[in-house]
Amino acid sequence: MYKVVLPILGFEDFKSSSIEKIDDFFSFLVFDEKITVVNINVLNKVSFDFQIDEDVLEKLKIKSKEDFDTYFCVVSQEPVEHSIINLVSPIFINEKEKLIGQYI
Repeated sequence: MYKVVLPILGFEDFKSSSIEKIDDFFSFLVFDEKITVVNINVLNKVSFDFQIDEDVLEKLKIKSKEDFDTYFCVVSQEPVEHSIINLVSPIFINEKEKLIGQYI
């Protein structure tokens, strides 16, 4: 079980979540329902450059890049080419400390 230290949009009332890994790139965050999230590594052709506030780093106990993975919410569509990835609000997961938070 992971502690939610920064609210996940649409799931602000939840204080914990579990994670179901599908593979190295895709996972589900599980609340009352599942949210599909994709690891940043699957987007290897896209360059990301963003700064994380000190308050966020502190809440997630992040001291270096190795302390967390970056995921993005996915809205799956049929056909799959019409699926949407929210690149504006990443979800950070600190696996070592079992902490989750969405950075908006």
